[in-house]
Amino acid sequence: MKTVKKVFTGVFLIFGISILLLGTIYIANPNASKKDKEGALGAIVLFSLPSTAIGTWLIWHLRQQHQQQLKQLNLDKEQLFLHLLQQQGGKITVTNFALSAKISIQESKEYLDQKAQQLNAGFETSDEGGIIYKFPI
Repeated sequence: MKTVKKVFTGVFLIFGISILLLGTIYIANPNASKKDKEGALGAIVLFSLPSTAIGTWLIWHLRQQHQQQLKQLNLDKEQLFLHLLQQQGGKITVTNFALSAKISIQESKEYLDQKAQQLNAGFETSDEGGIIYKFPI
């Protein structure tokens, strides 16, 4: 569905902007008759402006959807983080969070570092030498 919206957005914008440019060129042509210039202006008003407006609205709508999805993903990630903290007594590792959240090790480390700073977490070292984040519950 998102791909279809993107395709329609492109079609509407290309069509609208093309008509606008061609109509503007025709209106600016000193050799064109008054009737032809009025026809070009009519084409701009009837075809170009609505098409461009629809394409612009579709871009705005797709952007809003994307921002809402990112917000939901961040909320889901935070809920998973809090659930894991509660489940594991406030201790969590980078790999444990990465596996649970289905994200990369790097993204997991960045997220946990951010949360550790935000929540004043401490650190422990595991027997294997890994870092264990210790969050207050």
